[in-house]
Amino acid sequence: MNLAVELPSGKILNLSRFIALIPLTTTSNNYNLILEGYSAPITLEPDDAEALKKLLQLDKDLVTANQLELDRQKRLKQNQRAIALLKQRIQRHENMSEAESLHREEIFENFKQIIDAERFPEQKLYSQS
Repeated sequence: MNLAVELPSGKILNLSRFIALIPLTTTSNNYNLILEGYSAPITLEPDDAEALKKLLQLDKDLVTANQLELDRQKRLKQNQRAIALLKQRIQRHENMSEAESLHREEIFENFKQIIDAERFPEQKLYSQS
């Protein structure tokens, strides 16, 4: 991958060879840029260093966004069987007759009454009493 960028001072760098950006001193705003294959570090002016920091942060954000998309696609691929089952269930409920729907509702109401009958009054799940 060949990623060339131009800094505000006019320097053009190949970021695919980037290794480190090191401050010269704590009081100075100048930085040393270390690139793979270079025998000596390159001294960067403050404007160049800030521009390079922004570029590196943008690249990190892009990598993170790409990784999130790959993770999403991987999860979708892994969950294809569950997605298919869910689609079948949704289809079955959409095609359910009114009588069957009422019957299921009655069964659920009976279930709620049985559950609440077995619990203490302050621990009811479905009723307000």
